[in-house]
Amino acid sequence: MTRQHKILIVDDEPINIDVLSGLLKKDYRLIVATNGERALQAATSRNPDLILLDIMMPEMDGYEVCRRLKADAATRDIPVIFVTAMGEVGDETRGFELGAADYITRPVSAPVLRARVKTQLALAQGRKELQAAYATIKAQKDRMEGELNVGRDLQMNMMPQDFPGAPEYKNFSLHARLEPARELGGDFYDFFFLDDARLCLCVGDVSGKGVPAALFMAVTRTLIRSCAGHSHSTADILTRVNETLGADNESCMFVTLFIAVYDARSGELVYSNAGHNPPCISTADGGIRSLDRRHGPVAGAMQGLSYAEDRVTLAPGDTLLVFTDGITEATNSAGELFGEARLLDLLAPGQAPAALIQTIIDRVHDFEGEAEQADDITVMALACHARDASARPPARSHRSWRGLSRTEEVIAWFNAFAAAQHLDAVIQHRVNAVLDDLLANIIAYAYPAADVGEIELDVVLDDGQLTLTLSDDGIAFDPLETEQPDVHLPVEQREPGGLGIELSREQMDAMTYQRRDGKNIITLRPGKRV
Repeated sequence: MTRQHKILIVDDEPINIDVLSGLLKKDYRLIVATNGERALQAATSRNPDLILLDIMMPEMDGYEVCRRLKADAATRDIPVIFVTAMGEVGDETRGFELGAADYITRPVSAPVLRARVKTQLALAQGRKELQAAYATIKAQKDRMEGELNVGRDLQMNMMPQDFPGAPEYKNFSLHARLEPARELGGDFYDFFFLDDARLCLCVGDVSGKGVPAALFMAVTRTLIRSCAGHSHSTADILTRVNETLGADNESCMFVTLFIAVYDARSGELVYSNAGHNPPCISTADGGIRSLDRRHGPVAGAMQGLSYAEDRVTLAPGDTLLVFTDGITEATNSAGELFGEARLLDLLAPGQAPAALIQTIIDRVHDFEGEAEQADDITVMALACHARDASARPPARSHRSWRGLSRTEEVIAWFNAFAAAQHLDAVIQHRVNAVLDDLLANIIAYAYPAADVGEIELDVVLDDGQLTLTLSDDGIAFDPLETEQPDVHLPVEQREPGGLGIELSREQMDAMTYQRRDGKNIITLRPGKRV
């Protein structure tokens, strides 16, 4: 059953009380008070839903009663309707200024009284429901904020805070900083040692904000660490990360990534960029070099991509700076962007990474002024202090030629390189077999018109890891897309082709293809045995 509303009638004249009671008693429970003091007591103890209040009463008039009711937290939300013979505009105005909900003049019209009472009770009930809903929403909001704050703490704790530097690390120092725009963000940085000398570092920016971006970020970071355990090639790491992120990616999220492997002995930096802001190098002589080559699109958007990598050597005094677009796209109240030019103006030789990052963050916030931070801000700096004079530099060799008839010469050239570098005989044999098959495929498919163009082979041996890059300027042809033969079928039932490529895959630890700059490029890594 619906609860019957309680109405407090306050009047010092019995006849007025009788009139109001007669009009309302059928529909409401009535409480009566004949003066101001009793009205205040009844309002506090009986908690009426509405008060009908006379103005002209002895000792305490209705205005004072209304003022005290509205001053008390326990009674201020009870709607008050003045019912009085005082009908001047000034009287009504004063009543509304004290907080009255309505004003009825005598003689009272029964329909008007009932309608206004009903309206005020409905409004009061609506206010109560809104307050209850607000309380529920606030409780949920507080709970969510608490959980998001915990999530933010967990997310920030995922970022390493023990930065390499003096006195333990004399060859280099590194520092990084992340400032999310919300409780949870999509930016991240990470670094970890692959061995005693090589450091893997990365900076990423996930599309979107909030919980989905934070989860995608955590998955990406974990994948990078996992893939780096199988290969120290940034191209391989990025290719594998993209393939996994792109699988079943119904939310169509993606991440820009810069991944690098830094050799603290030689100063060499191997890096790959997947749609990320180009990092830059502040050189010891005051110059600035931009690493503006991107090696593929953002990661996670599309499977089947093969990323490339480049190399650069940091000299003592050089500093690598990696950042997200939260720096360059920071906006002030006038809508201006911080921009890359302002960032580059802050670079100078000899700055410690931590001090440089603090300067950048301070300048960005100064530029924003009163404007709200619109995006996550992440910046990482790696400073090269010295090189290990005893470090063995990577061994490299290059060969270019035309025509299939030169295959034996190329393999002999590689064997001479292998002998000079004391390569393991098993590795050497695997490379010979794979080169023989791949070169035959290139002639047959990349140059179907028999007009063979230039073929190139680059060989790099770095700390025991052999990498071969075979390229040609023929028509686009990916040998890795060849359908794998069903070796369980009899020979006469198998489709021709594919067996040599499948055997080559088995011989290599990693084998990737990409089409870049009008060339087919195949990268081979046969394993680390020297």
